[in-house]
Amino acid sequence: MAGRMKIIIICACAAILLACISVYAAGSRNGPAAEADEGVAYRREMAELIGKIKAYGTSGRGDGFFVIANGGVGLMEPNEFLPEADYGRLLQSLDGVMAESVNFGWDMEMDKPMTPDEQDEYQRLLDNAGRAGIVPLVLDYAREPGNVQRAYREDRSLGYLGWVSGRRELDRLPEGLPHNDNDLPCLELKKARNYLVLLNPAQFASRDAYVQALAASNYDLLILDAYYGDSPLTGQEVELLQRKPSGARRLVAAYMSVGEAEEYRPYWQEDWRENPPEWLWQRNEDWEGNFRVRYWQKAWQDMLMGEPGSYLDIILSAGFDGVFLDVVDVFYSFESLSNGE
Repeated sequence: MAGRMKIIIICACAAILLACISVYAAGSRNGPAAEADEGVAYRREMAELIGKIKAYGTSGRGDGFFVIANGGVGLMEPNEFLPEADYGRLLQSLDGVMAESVNFGWDMEMDKPMTPDEQDEYQRLLDNAGRAGIVPLVLDYAREPGNVQRAYREDRSLGYLGWVSGRRELDRLPEGLPHNDNDLPCLELKKARNYLVLLNPAQFASRDAYVQALAASNYDLLILDAYYGDSPLTGQEVELLQRKPSGARRLVAAYMSVGEAEEYRPYWQEDWRENPPEWLWQRNEDWEGNFRVRYWQKAWQDMLMGEPGSYLDIILSAGFDGVFLDVVDVFYSFESLSNGE
């Protein structure tokens, strides 16, 4: 993004759902290797955090406030890590769950198909979400026209809300009308026929050019960063984006990472690199400036919501319809260490 905001890319959950996760360096630049936290039920804690976010958002925006979990497909079944009771409560808190590269874009490679066994597992979990009334979203990465059409066709046949991006940077508005274009109002996530994810507006000439280009698009659902550069989108800007060119209402969701802290965010303090707070767990070596967090700790959750200037409060005050929670699948990193991987 403009200013000190760097490109934000949705962290792909695909590479870690069924594979072992590497152990990265600790949050401090020269610190020891990270260790797991004994006695923490990582999936249950993530499910509880999602529930808190849903409840807090609903208290601020009403029952229409929705939550989409990117990387949340691993939570779409009860098991030893997520007991039935906790799973049931999670289903009441989630409105959508996203999986990336289910058709194309596997291993971070444009147009690369997912292996059949892995695709079957993803589709099984997405189907669990659909049966529970949670909207299953799929984000693929492809440029070959045949692959683009195949991905849309496959998602439609399975009842998934799909979008195919030709850029992993998620930084541009595609030309032309959305796939499965819809002129009717979209007042709830289940009614969406198409969507767009645009997280880095640095390619736009100005803030006004960015907002006006999005306002002129015809998508049912826009998933955007809450900020442009160093300042959040205003309520007036969000209200403009909530209307299609025809005037019909649409949904606008704000990106919020719950599994990683990002040093290019306003909450970041420079001394955390050398003197990290207890909730700052380890650096993500694959994404510069991102640090995994102990997401169950109160100090981190207070930064997300409930305190003056917290991230979700900024989102709610701007009038966004919902949130897009990223790095939900960080629980796999903790589980891998607990298992000695």
